[in-house]
Amino acid sequence: MTAGGRRPRPASDGIPVRLLVCMLLLVLTTVGWRRGTYFAGSLDPVVAAKGALSVVALVVAYSGARRPHLRVGTGTLWALSALLVASVLGALTHGPLMAGAVVAVRVTILALTVVLLLRCYPAMQFFAALARACAVIGGVAAVTGLSTLSSGRLAGGYPEVDPNTLALLSCLVVLHAGWRIAMGTAGAGAAAVAAVALGVVWATGSRTALLMLVPALLVMALHMRRARVGLVVAALLAGVAATVAVFSTDAIGSFLERDGEGTSTVQSRFIAWDAATTWADDQWQLAFGGGLSVKIIPVRGQYWTEQPLDSSWVSLLVQAGLLGCLVAGLWALWTLRGALRAPRAHRALFLGLLVFVLGRSVLESGLFDATPEFLAFLAVSLLAEGGSRRRLTEEPRDDDGADPAPPETVRRQAALAR
Repeated sequence: MTAGGRRPRPASDGIPVRLLVCMLLLVLTTVGWRRGTYFAGSLDPVVAAKGALSVVALVVAYSGARRPHLRVGTGTLWALSALLVASVLGALTHGPLMAGAVVAVRVTILALTVVLLLRCYPAMQFFAALARACAVIGGVAAVTGLSTLSSGRLAGGYPEVDPNTLALLSCLVVLHAGWRIAMGTAGAGAAAVAAVALGVVWATGSRTALLMLVPALLVMALHMRRARVGLVVAALLAGVAATVAVFSTDAIGSFLERDGEGTSTVQSRFIAWDAATTWADDQWQLAFGGGLSVKIIPVRGQYWTEQPLDSSWVSLLVQAGLLGCLVAGLWALWTLRGALRAPRAHRALFLGLLVFVLGRSVLESGLFDATPEFLAFLAVSLLAEGGSRRRLTEEPRDDDGADPAPPETVRRQAALAR
């Protein structure tokens, strides 16, 4: 409490303009601008524009690096470097070296930008900016893409993101709003934002996103110290409404079947996964893959000859080989271990995000690429490792029961936030 009897403002309030601008650029450059198009190494206006905006974001982040630095560990960068090196070594023999190298450079620029931002701004401000950027870009994409609803799934208009990416952006907004509600730092406004974002997720027809959103929110709810009466009543009413919808309408069945495609998309994934196990032509490709630019794999025994890879882990097997899969698996487990050791408020957010992005990565690709989910995973990994967790205990708390940080820490964090 402050001297006037008021609670201090949460650390996520009042996002600095520099941070928000940089985050908008990061999210904008990590979503697709053209549906159904994959980068193959050629330089076109879209590729050039996204590359230029990525560099602008890096410059904006670096311009704030002259401020007092917050501690950020380096273990995550070693894991990422091993992953990128493996992919580039694989691209040396597979053929698309230039394309693979360009994607690796894009991921490196993204990682450096995130590190610089986390060295300048508290963790809660970073994730608040990420959620707001996803809300702005996802909202614009959803509104301008309303005409795509006639096809059965909502997709983006500007930018032209696919339904799964639009659902991802909306889920990140829901998770941040749900975390703030669980920690007691938000109320009806955050609930309204979450409800709108959930509506967008439903309209996209992304079953994987909705499936993983539920356990992620439950993990956050388990960190609540005491539930407010209004929150309990709202949750009960939502549960009753959901039960009525399930038993009195076919809304759930229609969503799961999605125009009769209920199992066909899962079966097609199995076809690509099976092809990925025999994709490598030699031991080198089996160990190092073919580069991060490999997004489509040849398939046999079907009336189609190639298919996109729809799993981050199967994609990684093709892109970075067995070495890359091993590094990524250990990296994910190490990040989960670090998140479990974080302070309560941070732990709730970190675990919720990890449950969502790691669970989604089983059926959706993009976790280890220049994508919004990689942006969230990388930030959690950097903050959850031992070299960074010490600073989390000194940041202003964003929950409803913890003691405030020491006055000198509050003053230092306020200076960093300006």
